[in-house]
Amino acid sequence: MLQLVARRLHIRAPLQCVVQPVRRFSSRFSRSNEWPDDANIVWEEIWDEAALQFKSQSWKSGDLQDFGIDRYLFSEVLSHKSLACGLASTIGDKLGGNHSEKQGVDYQSILVSAFRAEPDICSAVAADLQRFRVVDPATDGLLGVFLFFKGVQALACARVAHHFWTQRGEAGKLIARLLQSEMSDVFGVDIHPGCQIGRGVTIDHATGVTLGETCVIGDNVYLMHDVTLGATGTSSEHDRHPKIGNGVFLGAKCTVLGNIAVGDGATVAASALVNKPVPPGYTAVGVPAKLIAPRVEVQMDLTKAK
Repeated sequence: MLQLVARRLHIRAPLQCVVQPVRRFSSRFSRSNEWPDDANIVWEEIWDEAALQFKSQSWKSGDLQDFGIDRYLFSEVLSHKSLACGLASTIGDKLGGNHSEKQGVDYQSILVSAFRAEPDICSAVAADLQRFRVVDPATDGLLGVFLFFKGVQALACARVAHHFWTQRGEAGKLIARLLQSEMSDVFGVDIHPGCQIGRGVTIDHATGVTLGETCVIGDNVYLMHDVTLGATGTSSEHDRHPKIGNGVFLGAKCTVLGNIAVGDGATVAASALVNKPVPPGYTAVGVPAKLIAPRVEVQMDLTKAK
């Protein structure tokens, strides 16, 4: 079926990233042992959502076909057998189409190379996708998050850049810098490839987010647009950027400067300027930020005294 559709749409699927032909879109392809189970589970859900859209609307109403959306769904999702290949196609196409003079760079191969060398990147992206659906009420399924939310795509690109920065020597650092530059141009997000990022991280809206080289970001952190995690000092030999704990919320346009800790479960309010540590559970508000202690909920026994 997929081969028939591909011929009808005149699409050539990327090398080594083609799903094997199946009789029906509802058929479930076997999960590859090459990729982590959590990544396979997420990709199967994305693939099923795309197949449902393709089957239920494309040939009946004509809307998807008339505007070429059926070809888009096929080339970005339905022609791929793994999250790694889908990411490489979606992100690689965006990076490769940025500047004509850079079209000779094979971004898809760069991305797939990192995914194969470090499969845990795919697991981290899968966790990001799942977490985005949980915390963002604007989401209506994983397919839309995967295809259209640039915060997820920029973060996946940053994870690949970090791999090349830390594990591929001097040539890898050059590739990492290229990815950082293209990511900034395409997505409006500037993440240094040295930045260490946990799992289940959400960058909502994403525009203007800037994360410095020695930043460390924990798991399940939520960042709004225009967040800056910047340095105090200019020496590259010093650890000069913030350390963000697990479950932290960073509000729109907030700035955190220096090698300071923002503890687990803390909140940095919108437009706050933070230059001192924030204890776990506290809220930082204002310029410069003042700390507000977490509320202590008192459990009251309202039953009548005997």
